[in-house]
Amino acid sequence: MASSNTAWGIEIGQYAMKAIQLERVGDGVRVRDFVVIPHQKVLTTPGLDEPLLEGGQSQAKTILEQSLSQLASQKQLTGQNITVNYSWFGNRGLTRFVKLPPGDAKTIAGLVPFEATQQIPFPLEEVEWDYHTFEADDSPEVDLGLFAVQREPLKDFLALVSETLGVEPRAISLGAVALYNAIAFDRDIVQSGQPLVLLDIGTASTDLVVAVGSRCWMRSFPLGGHSFTEAILEAFAPTAELKYSQGDKLKQESATSKYAKQIMAAMRPVLGDLLDDVQKSLQFYETQNRGIKLHNVVGLGSTLKIPGLRKFLGMRLELEVERLDQYSKIVVEGPEAADFAAHTVNFATAYGLALQGLGLATIEINLLPVESVRQQVWAKKTRWFAAAAAIACAAGGLMFVRNIIDNGSVASRDAINRAEATLASAAGFQTKVQGLAADVGATSSNMLALVEDREIWPFIVHDAVNAINAGNDEAFVGADLKKLLEKGDRKQTVLRDLSGSYKIDAKGSRTIEITMNVEFVGADKQGHLGATVCDWLEDNRDRPEAPYTIENIQPNTASIVDMTVGDDGSLVSIGEAAGGTSGGSTAAAGGTVAPEDPKLGGGFTAGSGGAGNSFGGLTGRRAPSGDTKVNRPGGLLGGAGADGGFSADRSNDPAYGGGAAQNSGFNRPGANTDDAASKTEINKVAPIPNRPGIYPPQSTVHLGKVTFVVKFRQAIPVAAAAAEAQ
Repeated sequence: MASSNTAWGIEIGQYAMKAIQLERVGDGVRVRDFVVIPHQKVLTTPGLDEPLLEGGQSQAKTILEQSLSQLASQKQLTGQNITVNYSWFGNRGLTRFVKLPPGDAKTIAGLVPFEATQQIPFPLEEVEWDYHTFEADDSPEVDLGLFAVQREPLKDFLALVSETLGVEPRAISLGAVALYNAIAFDRDIVQSGQPLVLLDIGTASTDLVVAVGSRCWMRSFPLGGHSFTEAILEAFAPTAELKYSQGDKLKQESATSKYAKQIMAAMRPVLGDLLDDVQKSLQFYETQNRGIKLHNVVGLGSTLKIPGLRKFLGMRLELEVERLDQYSKIVVEGPEAADFAAHTVNFATAYGLALQGLGLATIEINLLPVESVRQQVWAKKTRWFAAAAAIACAAGGLMFVRNIIDNGSVASRDAINRAEATLASAAGFQTKVQGLAADVGATSSNMLALVEDREIWPFIVHDAVNAINAGNDEAFVGADLKKLLEKGDRKQTVLRDLSGSYKIDAKGSRTIEITMNVEFVGADKQGHLGATVCDWLEDNRDRPEAPYTIENIQPNTASIVDMTVGDDGSLVSIGEAAGGTSGGSTAAAGGTVAPEDPKLGGGFTAGSGGAGNSFGGLTGRRAPSGDTKVNRPGGLLGGAGADGGFSADRSNDPAYGGGAAQNSGFNRPGANTDDAASKTEINKVAPIPNRPGIYPPQSTVHLGKVTFVVKFRQAIPVAAAAAEAQ
């Protein structure tokens, strides 16, 4: 069984399935796992409600079953604590809110069944329903929230989910409730008491939630991304026969499409209808709750990614609208961080469902049928009954088993010894065979890796150089020296090193996370990298000739460090220049930054050593002064400078624990380095003069970092399995 401090929240949407696993850590939570699985077709596509075969299940149900199967195959869900939102082909349940007169808990509990009969438009025996009361310390009034789903569709939904995932959910909630739970926890809404409007524009519908302290109010509208897609199809129908998927693609690419104006014009009437509904609902809420003024709106859903839509919503609603681009209490770090950030605006509902599984939800409702809850309770007790029976049987058997064991052990001791010796010998042979197989597999993988991605990296290096050149004055990269500006007036960017790390995102696509450490000078410190290097990458993110697309471009302005140029050309941190160099660090202009972990030598890192020529056509470097030592990059290939060197043997590399020779030269494995010639210090016999300084002394140079992700257009062949490679 899964530990009680972990829980999965699974949102079943019309466009994709989003799942997130949270783990409780103290008073907070952390993300253990997440995944986004788009459906093969959007479930709102016209015609999917019809069966492929006469008498069979609908195409939409088949597509949903395939997505659930994919989730079950990718993640281990058996025995896990799972909470799911109810979403059954447009049927998302209903919510009703009513004010109750002041009273004690017993009086309120007696009023709930009566209000449920009045507010729920179905006989109570045909629905599964639950309720939550909202109370505040400063008001005697009690708000009652009623939540219900029809029983028959719920049974069909639960059967499909349980059979396909291989585990029955422990709770079923509604999407709007999970949305409120997520934002209430993430932004401490209950403690702050500040009114906040949540607007989640989904594929088939839109959820509106008004949260004020411990109270909330919800309403849903049957307008969403599907409505925008249909409007686009109607607008383009006279000129072209478009499929639903093509219309949906036009909507997603509206910002860059050559038909951008026509697409926005087609969507405007639907957007106007949606905003009218939202505006009327907010006005109704304010009239029912005197003294509450709404100012801020948090927008969610992929539709909010349409450029200009957030600003348009704010102007029409006369409210401050922000898009949810990050959470306050959950953070994903490492290789998956970029993928999670790309889907942040869609993860709120799954976030809230997982919080309910951990017992951290503000509103905790469960629409699971009563008989299912009863079965889960008895299933937990069955284990205790079985354990008690086993203990009783063991206690009775102990009276007889001792004599039997003693008699049998005397007769079979020799046989046991022989069997153990045979097993030990077999285990030794098995270990040897596994070692030989591992050596063969590693050798074959290394040989195949020699040519892997050879088409990718030349493009990456080419793009990096061109992007850096965009950060230089035109005269600086030209051949006419007379046009060069004075040192202090230049806009100049230098690439310190280029590194990449292979990743696989949540959709299974191969990517490389690229990091460019740069140094630059210019008038606009915060905007320099974004307006030059990042702009070039944005303009060239998708080109037919490149084997990849460029995504998630970040200038990382918060990590920019200011350095002062010393009289010898070295870069000294600002604080160090003002307060002395004790305990500080210096770097040669254009030098290489040491890797965070010296053992990460297997990645690709291009940079220069202490001085000398550039690598891969990158800008040259200044040599460090005196005995300053510039560390090598994480990769095994570095620039060869006056104080540098190239060692083919890792044992001579201090990054791998060996004692590298401090003089320059080329050391071959096994060569004798004890003779006098090998100890000659080249710098003293034939010193190489330093390159002229490219920055004026006492000027300020900025060190920054640009990161982006390249996503392969198609799969790159990798090493075959051992059985296939034979």
